[in-house]
Amino acid sequence: MALSYRSSMPTAARLVGAVVFAIWGFYLARLATPFFLQGQPPAIFLPACVIIGVYLGWVYVGRRLGNGYGAALGIGLTAGFVFGFLALLVVAFALMIRHAMHNRYQALSDAVLGIFDLMIAEASRFTDPTLITSLFAGAVLCAWVAEWVAQRSR
Repeated sequence: MALSYRSSMPTAARLVGAVVFAIWGFYLARLATPFFLQGQPPAIFLPACVIIGVYLGWVYVGRRLGNGYGAALGIGLTAGFVFGFLALLVVAFALMIRHAMHNRYQALSDAVLGIFDLMIAEASRFTDPTLITSLFAGAVLCAWVAEWVAQRSR
C-alpha cells in the first residue's frame, strides 16, 4: 500500500512530534538508569531511546495527527507501549550480544530466542510506578503537543 503524497510530506507537526518524543526518550532513558544492574545501562541505551523517540514522533504519531485530542490520547498510549517494547528489545539485544561473546549460546537460534527470554527477565526490573507513569503520561503529553501544532498549522 503506497502512502499518499500528503501523508509522506514533512510538516511542522511531524517535526515537533519528533523533537518532543526525542526529548521524552532522553528523559525516560535517564529515568530508567538506576534500574539497571550497578546503575549502568548498556552504552547503546540512551542513543537508542532518543532514536526510538524521533521515529515514533515523526513516523508513527506524525502520520496520524489532525484528528483531535481524543485520537491523540490513543495514539500517545500506543506510542508508549511501542516505546517500552522497543526499549526492552534494545536492552535484551545488548545483553544477548554480551552473552554471545562469552559463548553462552550453542547456536544462532538459541541467541535469537534468548532475546525474548531476556526481554521478559529485564521487564520485571522496570516495574517502578514512576517510570511506568512517565512512560504513558509523557507519551500522551507529547502526542497532545504534536496535535496542538497540527491544528495550528492547517
